[in-house]
Amino acid sequence: MINIALLGYGTVGSGFYEILKNNKNKLENIVKEKINLKHILIQDLTKKRENLADKSILTDDFNKILMDPEVDIVVELIGGEQAAYQYIKESLVKNKIVITANKLLIAKHYNQLMTLAEHNDTHIYFEASVAGGIPIIKAIRDHLAGDNIQEIDAILNGTTNYILSIMEEKTISMKETIQEAQELGYAEQDPEEDLGGYDVLYKICILANLAFDISVNPEDIPCKGIKGITSYDLIYASELGYKIKLIASIKNINNKINIGVRPNLVEKGEYLASIDGVFNGIEVFSQYSQKLSFDGMGAGKYPSANAVISDLIEAAKTIKENKTKLELNPLEKTPTFDLHAYLEQSFYIRIQIEKDDQTINQIKEIFAEKDLAELFFKDNKTETPLLPVIIITKKIKEDKLEKIIEKIESLKGVLTINNIIPIKDTVS
Repeated sequence: MINIALLGYGTVGSGFYEILKNNKNKLENIVKEKINLKHILIQDLTKKRENLADKSILTDDFNKILMDPEVDIVVELIGGEQAAYQYIKESLVKNKIVITANKLLIAKHYNQLMTLAEHNDTHIYFEASVAGGIPIIKAIRDHLAGDNIQEIDAILNGTTNYILSIMEEKTISMKETIQEAQELGYAEQDPEEDLGGYDVLYKICILANLAFDISVNPEDIPCKGIKGITSYDLIYASELGYKIKLIASIKNINNKINIGVRPNLVEKGEYLASIDGVFNGIEVFSQYSQKLSFDGMGAGKYPSANAVISDLIEAAKTIKENKTKLELNPLEKTPTFDLHAYLEQSFYIRIQIEKDDQTINQIKEIFAEKDLAELFFKDNKTETPLLPVIIITKKIKEDKLEKIIEKIESLKGVLTINNIIPIKDTVS
């Protein structure tokens, strides 16, 4: 019999319990062993939990789980960092297999946890930490193990993808869209982690560590969220044949790992441009498999819980087959490079100017110097003497672009530089 302890009974934890209960016979047939949920760690023992058949397995004492020699697998679904990190470390030291959906924890402590698992001859699984129901961790770890990954481009946050999709579809403000997303349960009451791009940051950090056998931390990765995007940007981008998406990218360029999280203009017709609403999408480019695409629900009760169940099956098979832990090469702390600083890219720039010929001609002159850009003058549909200008640059490094922007900002008739967004290259 394989005994499991579940830490946490929130959204994903209760989903895990339901799937385990409903599919117990099927899962036992797959692993050819009885599966028993022996403990569930919760904070409040007095809280009613009507769908729990056996209340006797509830506990608020982690030590009861830790010191139980019969517990084979600890499933950590409490979230957060400090308590979860302590529980996972102590479980690994006790030679228990750990399964977690905790992206923050895996992103920040990847190397330490992998090393701790190896030293204690056990395993840690984290499929649900990235892209919920999309099996991207297993694809990279197993299917692409003998391949050489060159690039990963991904939409990894359903909340921001939903917000951008609805803003474009309904031509409404981000504030209105966030309220709608919160009412539908697609956004947290405090959506800062999503809007600021931090949720995506943790996930791409995990994929970078796994795909390239490196050790990077979230603070090493440049990150910009979607808070500066307006419905004007989405409208103008659409008129030019693009959609705006929050893209996380990893590129191996001359054996240098370049990583970035940032909104991008993506050409309509491209795979990632087709990923709308709360869905996630991932493209992996490699030497031998060439191009692989994955899409599906990136979060939610059942997609995430099902990813945890997938890890449970693998963990149970590991126990059943008495597999030993493979020795890992220690991961060196790896320098990473700002993807957008390194690459030459085209950029979308939106500025607001006074509607006068002198300012228009000055801007044209700045970009005409080396035929650097194409300019589009938009009707602001009001009587005010303001003119929105959209600039699509030729390929240029961002540090050079910044110097040009400084020249534009110095012009008397330029009121604001509203947005500067890279245009994603098409990868064949």
